[in-house]
Amino acid sequence: MKNWILLLIGITFCSVYGRSQGVTINFDLDTNSWDIGEPMKLWLDFLGTKDDSSGAAYWNEAELTKYGYSRYFGLKREVDFGQPNYLEFLSYGSLRVLSIRERGDYFKISNMLSFTNEEGTQDVYFLFHVYAGLENGNMKLFNALEINTQYLAHQKVGFINYYYPKKHVFNREKAVQQNDFLVKLASNFNVPTAEVDYYFTETTEEMQEIKGFDFIFGDNGANMPTGISYIMERQVFSNGSGEYYPHEIIHVLLNPHYRKSHYWINEGVATYFGLSRGKELDWHLEKLQKHLAEHPEIDLGEMLKLVRIDGTTGYSYVLGGYIVKSIFEEGGYPALKSAMNEGRKEADFYRLIKKYLGVNRKDINIVFRERIGALKF
Repeated sequence: MKNWILLLIGITFCSVYGRSQGVTINFDLDTNSWDIGEPMKLWLDFLGTKDDSSGAAYWNEAELTKYGYSRYFGLKREVDFGQPNYLEFLSYGSLRVLSIRERGDYFKISNMLSFTNEEGTQDVYFLFHVYAGLENGNMKLFNALEINTQYLAHQKVGFINYYYPKKHVFNREKAVQQNDFLVKLASNFNVPTAEVDYYFTETTEEMQEIKGFDFIFGDNGANMPTGISYIMERQVFSNGSGEYYPHEIIHVLLNPHYRKSHYWINEGVATYFGLSRGKELDWHLEKLQKHLAEHPEIDLGEMLKLVRIDGTTGYSYVLGGYIVKSIFEEGGYPALKSAMNEGRKEADFYRLIKKYLGVNRKDINIVFRERIGALKF
């Protein structure tokens, strides 16, 4: 669910490099008045490495083992901007340490990260927390997710570990339904089953709080069902859908085994079989049908340049879902699995449409409009 991030990455790259501003400390963080010197030094030393590998020395061993030496920092897993060395990238921004508060056995370190835009003003990207605490007698850094998970309710149903606020009344029927979906999905696509950590809340704010964010850029508008997955770690984060949001389960299970699948096909599979924004594909197709009728200027022959119809429906989900639906209805799982190995480049995508749907790229706009316009809901 990160289409909007792709639009911002180019802007960020153009504006931040060459404008390194470094780390500053809020005026009231006085180590003479408060016993916060050790966690502050740990955090500043970590940032000062400007290198993910070197920074790992300041992180707790449990998370290094769990996430690896390139993805242990939760901020990078949330939005990595395609950067191989995340701490170096952050050094081109402005990070202000806002507060350090003692919370139980840990120190909660709150920060604001911003970058200078082309107009010379600051754009705030994150308000986030990390923690400092003892591991084997040595003070180390921790992601907020690892600390906050301790205070969530937990139920394991089949292959899925459910984590959720304790105030929530667990719906076992929906949890079983999602586990059954996982098992059937693995069988149909010939991939192994695997355990998944599934975090869910009612609202986006609750989920971001669990992950240690008070603010993330691009998170605006009405609260609606959505989700995100950390595929390598087999973690899913969903809000607004409770115990059943299979869209991200699909990504976690299939993406590692279909590495030649185009992004739009990945999203199409996840939407066709597993909903998007909590809605079936037909709900999005009906919206697309109306939108295309109102906008004859849109060229579907250049569909990969299109981003989203509105805040609930993105083109990669609805058109990707339509392509997947068409392939699956014609050739079932064999054809779909074959299509998921056709390649990840633009040329591969349009060649796939010709091969499985019989439509040349020059004819896509006319043919797709006719076919989508004829759909009955």
